[in-house]
Amino acid sequence: MTEAHDTVTQALPTPGAGERMDHVAIVSIARSLTNPRKRFDPTKLQELADSIAASGVHQPILIRPLPGHRLEDTHREARALKQPAPEYELVAGERRWRACQLAKVVQIPAMIRPMTDEQALEVQVIENLQREDVTELEEAEGYESLMKHSKLNADQVGEKIGKSRGYVYGRLKLLDLCQKAREELREGKFDFSKALLVARIPNEQLQLKAVAYMTKPDWQGDVPSYRECAKHVQSEFMLKLDTARFKISDASLLPEAGTCTDCKKRTGANQELWSDIKSADVCTDPSCFHKKTDAHTALMVREAKDKGQSVIVGKEAEELASGSYYNAKIKGYRRLDTAEDSPTNEPLRKIIGTQMKAEGIQPVKIENPRKKGELIDALPNETVLRLLKIVDGQAQAAKEVSKEVRDFANDKKAKAEAKAKNQYERAWRDDLLDTAWQAISNDEGIGFTTEIHRFLLLRMVHSLATDDVAAVADVLGLGRVAAHSALIEHAKETKRPDQLHMLCLMQQDNRIDNPTYGYRVSNEGLMLVASAAMGEGLQKAISTLKAAATDKFLPKPSAQPDAPKGGLPLQPAARAGGGAARSKKGAGKGSAAVANEVPKTSAAHASAQIAEALQELQESGAAAAAQGVDGAPVADAQAPTSGAEAQGNDAAPVDAVASQDLPPSSPAAVDDQAEGDDEQQPAAAPGQQGVGFAIDSVVRVKDGLRGPNNKLRKTCGRVGVVKQGLPGGGIPVMFGPRAHESGIFTADELEPYKADPIVGKRARVLKAGMTERRNAFVWKEGTVSGVLEDGWQITFHSKSGGLPTQEAFGTDELESIE
Repeated sequence: MTEAHDTVTQALPTPGAGERMDHVAIVSIARSLTNPRKRFDPTKLQELADSIAASGVHQPILIRPLPGHRLEDTHREARALKQPAPEYELVAGERRWRACQLAKVVQIPAMIRPMTDEQALEVQVIENLQREDVTELEEAEGYESLMKHSKLNADQVGEKIGKSRGYVYGRLKLLDLCQKAREELREGKFDFSKALLVARIPNEQLQLKAVAYMTKPDWQGDVPSYRECAKHVQSEFMLKLDTARFKISDASLLPEAGTCTDCKKRTGANQELWSDIKSADVCTDPSCFHKKTDAHTALMVREAKDKGQSVIVGKEAEELASGSYYNAKIKGYRRLDTAEDSPTNEPLRKIIGTQMKAEGIQPVKIENPRKKGELIDALPNETVLRLLKIVDGQAQAAKEVSKEVRDFANDKKAKAEAKAKNQYERAWRDDLLDTAWQAISNDEGIGFTTEIHRFLLLRMVHSLATDDVAAVADVLGLGRVAAHSALIEHAKETKRPDQLHMLCLMQQDNRIDNPTYGYRVSNEGLMLVASAAMGEGLQKAISTLKAAATDKFLPKPSAQPDAPKGGLPLQPAARAGGGAARSKKGAGKGSAAVANEVPKTSAAHASAQIAEALQELQESGAAAAAQGVDGAPVADAQAPTSGAEAQGNDAAPVDAVASQDLPPSSPAAVDDQAEGDDEQQPAAAPGQQGVGFAIDSVVRVKDGLRGPNNKLRKTCGRVGVVKQGLPGGGIPVMFGPRAHESGIFTADELEPYKADPIVGKRARVLKAGMTERRNAFVWKEGTVSGVLEDGWQITFHSKSGGLPTQEAFGTDELESIE
């Protein structure tokens, strides 16, 4: 039987002179040592053996009488196996021959043909190329063997097999792979196209580095593509000869290598092999290139010393290096031939070169550590400054000086004038600020004017996101076409910029939590303005709106129990109504009782109710009083409310409203249980009041607090931030970004906290103001890296190895970490 993977012997001619067909014993055939095929798939070989056992061999193999030079090794092997000495050598069909041994077949049909070593090798190479599973490396080794034994060149091999010269050279190039690279290619760790890239590298160590890059998977398990590998090889293992510091035609630099123009490792020496490289002058032997560079540098150093110049190379030069790769400045020196180290746009040499010659000053030669082989002409800073003063004096005294010297003098004068003008502009503005502040601080009647508010409003409008602009424009009826421009014009013309400012502030802070990215918001601006507008009616408005939103968006419960079981909290619809939990007696009244407690309210009805409440407040003067409230709302200490509600899952102040209706025995009302204790904390007695803590103030849970079972509570000693609470409720405190990192406390369980940052120690950000950039650092730990006038500089290091980030925070925004 024959398969596509098998060696397909070409249709054998009818036996001619000296040829014959016969069934030959398996043990009388010795395998060939020159067969290009080295590897045989065990699974496929067993499949062929099973087929042969079932139906026999359908196509004969090709053998020849055993040549005399094989007698010794074959007879020695036969004696070791206690078998008869072989009479024939296998030429083609080794896979069938091996399969017959697995199938325990005694004889195999064979064509016996007298052949020389060269003829046998030619048949093996040419016929093995007909196989579909032949590898490029097996082809290359076959061509090499054929060229060696048949005295053929690559062109002649190409003619025999019907392939182009470039095809043959491409395969033969694989023979330049080191042994380990060949093994990895045979194992399929990288393919032929990448192997050809590696084979071009003449150094074994560099070849192995390239193979390591090509076979290393990334975080997704993918290895680099061919294009990425080609780019890597060109950038890491090839060098453009036109960038060489040495003369590529100089054979004396490295006599054993000769000139670069005649080198076979230059891409131009074999255009067919290097067809993917555009330039003909690319060196593929970096080690040789660097040796020539070192030899050239040594020659330049020797010549400079012969001229009496000072030369700084090696580690001493590396210690002087500063700046970037493209602008390699030198500590204590100024370069003569680059404008970066000059006070003008002209290099220093053009300004002070004449004076250097007049004084016989020779530049110092310093090796550029970032560009191997380059020596930079430089002078010490003090020498440069002295020479610049001399040429500046010459320019002032003499009428005729060089253009570069005149430009230097003029530039120096212009810079002095610009510095004085800048100091003047800064000074009077600073003095104006100080004078104005003295007037403001000494006169309580000075405050915001309409135009000052308009200025702040326009700043906010310009910074609003597109979605926020569209939302505000909708509220004002400005339309969505060119909404930003329309809103800016409205801000310029409105007579009440303060009101529009409050609307923009509410919209900019109208955000909800994003659990996917762990992003939490407090809606402080929204709640602050709404509180100023609605006063005592805010909580009622929120409850009404939440009830309407519940009816409109949340799924209705399939069955409502008469009363909460086991102390469980009420359903959201019941909490939104603002009433206490129904008693069993009230629940027994049926649906009418439920309707009285939780009236269904549409969004339109809710809006009408809020408008009516606002009208009443304005008429009674309550709205004006509410706007005069100084400071943020205060969370009073009393009975604990729901920890989950206090955490601000939707927005902290909004969820806090619903928490007032939780029964004190509800598990959701207590998030700060003792370790190993399933009991809830006892609620504070009705009417109990304590010292309040302002929202966003930083507090610490007192030590020694115990739960109902007398075990120490988990949160003792933890530092957190007070969030929005309700009058008559507990004080919600957040300890981290996740929902379970919170608790409800009474005032006597908390104490004010102030951080004590120390440079070099760790600190955690607890709050960060209203900007999104600063909010991104909340709950993150960093290192205190500096002291600022108004706080501390904190450095945050990326876990992925990226660049560190720095941000400034006040003492009241931090927690010190030991």
